[in-house]
Amino acid sequence: MVDIEWSLKQLDQIHHSEDHFKLSLGAELAQMYGDERVRLEWQPATQAQVDIGIRRSGVTIPVELKYKTDAATVEDDVFNESFTLASQGAQSGAHYWIFEDIKRIENIVNEQGRYGYVVVLTNDSNYWSEPSEPYEALHDAFRIHEGRTVEGTLEWRDRRDWIEDNGMSAPIELSGRYQMEWSDYSYRDEISVRNNPTFRHLVVRVDSADVGEG
Repeated sequence: MVDIEWSLKQLDQIHHSEDHFKLSLGAELAQMYGDERVRLEWQPATQAQVDIGIRRSGVTIPVELKYKTDAATVEDDVFNESFTLASQGAQSGAHYWIFEDIKRIENIVNEQGRYGYVVVLTNDSNYWSEPSEPYEALHDAFRIHEGRTVEGTLEWRDRRDWIEDNGMSAPIELSGRYQMEWSDYSYRDEISVRNNPTFRHLVVRVDSADVGEG
């Protein structure tokens, strides 16, 4: 089995961008499973490109990543560098695209069997924190806060022009059932973060047994 949780624990750094995160995780997975078995930007036969593919027992395991940041200043003494992370905001759309990724991984797993992953890494507590009731946001159906179980058809509470304009109007119909379980993400003592220093990650595993046999 590809152990994504273990590989995330080995990274111990703050990433400049989603591409940086992808390169770091890909390098760690290559150390674990061999360079010849890990491909970045893997292109399945019938689905859109996936961030990482890991070849195991004749099947490529898909891993899709999301790196969502809130404003922070990062100082890394080992590399003598300081950089800032932007407040990306736009959580409504980001939640939608996370489930779009889950659906895409479902399709790949359904075609070829085995399993796949969607990984979210963030220092924005809006993703893991449950909002106060009553829920009133447009993206309530797409929330991924700690402890939530998600299944079935996910739709916006209401429609807006920006939803249509950004290609997010279609409902997402999940085949599997997913429990959102967040874990703390640790980084080296030589790294300090001002503003929003807490990072957490969510690993959603998609299994063929839950979405149909490939």
